[in-house]
Amino acid sequence: MPWFSALSAVENPVVVRSIRNGLVMAIPIVLIGSFALVLQSLPLPAYQAFLEHFASGMLRDILSLVFGATSGILSVYMAVFIGMSHARLQRGVEMHSFGFPAVALACFAILAGSPQRGIAVDVLGVKGMFTAIFAASVSSSLMTYWSKRKWALFRLYSGGADVEFNSAVAVVIPAVFTVAMFGGFSYVFTEVFHFANFNDFFVNMTSRVFSVTARPFLIGLLFVLLSGLMWFFGIHGSNVLEGVAQRFLEPGAAINAALATNGQPPSEIVSKTFIDVFVLMGGCGSTLCLLAALLLFGRDRGNRTLSRIAVVPMLFNINELMVFGFPIVYNVYLFLPFILTPLLVFLISYGAMALGVVPLPIREVGWTTPILIGGYLATDSPMGSVLQLVNLALGILVYKPFIRFCETGKTKNADADMKNLVGVLKKSEETRVPVDLIHIEGHLGLFAKLLATDLKHAMKHGALMLHYQPQYDNRGECVGSEALLRWNHETFGMVYPPLIIHLAEETGTLYELERYVLGIAARNAGVLHGVCGRQLKTCVNITATTFCEETFEQFLRELFEKEEIKPGDLWLELTEQKAFVFDHATEQKSRRIRAMGFPLVIDDFSMGHTSLKYLQRNEFDMVKLDGSLVREINGNSRCNDIVGSIVSLSGALNFIVMGECVETKEEQLSLEQLGCVHYQGYLYSPAVPFEEFLELLRVSRISG
Repeated sequence: MPWFSALSAVENPVVVRSIRNGLVMAIPIVLIGSFALVLQSLPLPAYQAFLEHFASGMLRDILSLVFGATSGILSVYMAVFIGMSHARLQRGVEMHSFGFPAVALACFAILAGSPQRGIAVDVLGVKGMFTAIFAASVSSSLMTYWSKRKWALFRLYSGGADVEFNSAVAVVIPAVFTVAMFGGFSYVFTEVFHFANFNDFFVNMTSRVFSVTARPFLIGLLFVLLSGLMWFFGIHGSNVLEGVAQRFLEPGAAINAALATNGQPPSEIVSKTFIDVFVLMGGCGSTLCLLAALLLFGRDRGNRTLSRIAVVPMLFNINELMVFGFPIVYNVYLFLPFILTPLLVFLISYGAMALGVVPLPIREVGWTTPILIGGYLATDSPMGSVLQLVNLALGILVYKPFIRFCETGKTKNADADMKNLVGVLKKSEETRVPVDLIHIEGHLGLFAKLLATDLKHAMKHGALMLHYQPQYDNRGECVGSEALLRWNHETFGMVYPPLIIHLAEETGTLYELERYVLGIAARNAGVLHGVCGRQLKTCVNITATTFCEETFEQFLRELFEKEEIKPGDLWLELTEQKAFVFDHATEQKSRRIRAMGFPLVIDDFSMGHTSLKYLQRNEFDMVKLDGSLVREINGNSRCNDIVGSIVSLSGALNFIVMGECVETKEEQLSLEQLGCVHYQGYLYSPAVPFEEFLELLRVSRISG
């Protein structure tokens, strides 16, 4: 779809991605600040009295301090986070990563002040978000530009110095040029246009827009529209338009309150209370409608988790967590509903009151008053609450298709990231050059970290599964199986299995993952006994890293006791990304493990790190031929000689030989002629879920 491609293209530039990533990094700060504001602003008289008098207002002061340290300087955090995110997405930039956030912060401070007045403190909070985003994005782009210049003038280098020192020194020249440009721009801007600072420019310009009309209806519509547009681009619309609200909207509420006091009907529909209570439910963009739509129709686990966290602050019309955490800011998929929903509910609410269906607001209501309560208090009628419910339902219907659209776009982008990540790993496997996926520079490394986090969550909640590939002998009887790890990710589908292992190894959870797999295989072993009426071995892959863990033996003993498995149920198949050091201690350990009832298997024998030295101490019970030998057995005489030699050794050293990746009858017959009588591969069956494997065994038992 062309429109989807266009939207995806908008999200791909480094600047937009760095802003989005910076907003995500700010979620903890936004969350803490939001809850502090909720606890500070609950519109309950008894609660407010408690805050005021308990320990001389200590709790109120603490909440105020927390809010000031988080949301109160949110723009500072945002400048730093966007700078950090931009640094991660860069390639070919030879400087210390602190350079981007440090310069971004300096440039934001320049734009937040003026030579005469210094830094404006109020700009450091949510009011200065756009200035922070602008400063961080432009300064980071300039830093990238200057750092990539090849002229000797921009290269400071000290021979023999520490690497960190040289990378830090590399920041100096790009930083000087960038900060100087911002300083010059800010000076000229404030001197020529006579604004207090760069941020003050937006406040003044937007206020002037409202002078074109005196009609309350048009002023209200324009207020809602401009506020939403500002929020979408990271500007705190409510703060920027505070002067507009005081001048054009608050008088309407005062007029209605005075008329009601004198026993006369209210006359003004559009007021600050009207917009706060009936239009901006949950905050700008009528985001309470988005929250409800996500909870009802969202499928993405991350979005639903964020929605559940955001419920409490958004009930009190604090929507920063949704706006910056979802995020809505710079989210092209949600632009239309974010702008259109409040305009729609404005028109519905205005029409309902103009027609006399709902009474006009007669009193001011605190902006943190929850839905339903606020509607009733504002109009002194249950119809006010009914109108809020109608607006909420309409807003949900508007947001619903865009949520699906947003999640589809997220999935498509993630699918491309997954494909690229798997491609990097496969290239590493082919070339045998190690790769550290979660530390890859740029977006792909961040995606790998996200996937690694999802892997930990999947292990914790039992979302990983085992598929079983049957193993047969030359008589056509199933003699066992190999349990293979599978992960059906809720967003990406089936994940490339070696990627699962690689991410677990990089994040230090490989031992935990392989114990998880052994636990599932052990539980299923008892079921296999019941279906087959005999023992059926299950080969389970473990890495040399896990085998060498000090607590691995104790884990196997506990597994025997807990699952009541029998000796020979589980065969430990050693896979190797690294050479297996088979010293005296390892030899003794392997003997103890075999004596415990866990036979050992060498995987992919004759290739990679495996070699004949593993057989000299007679510690392995099965050798699985590498698939490349099996695939070339009918076209390469040397493969025949190698397989024949291994089979000959098996008779002398008393181990089983199994051919892997057997896909044709010709390959099976050639292996059988060489004396290999155990097989595994697509000729018999691919790896299937455990229930399908059980059914396969039942059918073969009946037919047998």
